[in-house]
Amino acid sequence: MKVFICADMEGATGIVHRDQLVPEGGPAYAAGCKLLTGDVVAAIQGALSTGRVTDVVVSEGHAHMRNILLEEFPAEARLVRGPALWTNKPYCQIAGLDETFDLAMFIGFHSRAGTPRGLLSHTWAGAIVHALTVNGRIFGETAINAALCGAFGVPVGLVSGADDLVAEARADLGDALEVAQTKRALGFNIAECLSPKATWPLIEAAATRAVERRIAGAFTPFVVTSPVVAELETHRREMADRMMLAAPGLERVGERRVRIETADVRDALSGLWRGVAEAFHEPSAWLR
Repeated sequence: MKVFICADMEGATGIVHRDQLVPEGGPAYAAGCKLLTGDVVAAIQGALSTGRVTDVVVSEGHAHMRNILLEEFPAEARLVRGPALWTNKPYCQIAGLDETFDLAMFIGFHSRAGTPRGLLSHTWAGAIVHALTVNGRIFGETAINAALCGAFGVPVGLVSGADDLVAEARADLGDALEVAQTKRALGFNIAECLSPKATWPLIEAAATRAVERRIAGAFTPFVVTSPVVAELETHRREMADRMMLAAPGLERVGERRVRIETADVRDALSGLWRGVAEAFHEPSAWLR
């Protein structure tokens, strides 16, 4: 059995502030990387503990996508890392996935842009994206990545993050989903955090259950029906201008809104991500 783990950072144990999320944060960022790595390793160990998982691939999905401490990994796991430029990662956070995987897990995820009381909430790039919809339904990164996994026939069995993310994930993917709540959001930069002594066993146990339940047939892929109509609203008009110049296949449907229609959700989301990456005009450091 093969397990794919997509790892973001904002929802990881103890993370509440930007200084924990970017290299410029210095010691706080180094400590944040250690906390994130602990969450990911807990999920890996939980999957491997079943004795049924032979292969685990982790895809880094935060910022410059070089945050996880590979030296902490067990020998059975591999890590996909590298910058988020569209030419490098056309599906943004999902890299290394194909139809041979049996189960996906999302670790350290956060709620979507506009979430009330959302802890570090945003969608893809907080500086650019105001809202994203697929077939008229608001998508955050949980739904975006679940749809990409679903297009490969891979179901999501576990999501970890704060309580606001847990509520969003269950609304998007159903109550059968295994979840591991790492903290309780109190606002954009404040949360009641559990100790890693609590969260790491919690994540490990949830990963074990997710694998066992997948073997029993509990999860089905999150599938977006065709045709796929995806729209993205930017914060400012000039951002949409740059998206239109840089990404073929987009249609302007408002001063700050672009649209793409495709047969496959992968093409729709990849097209929007290409536009978002280019909308920075001068690429931010985390895209390099």
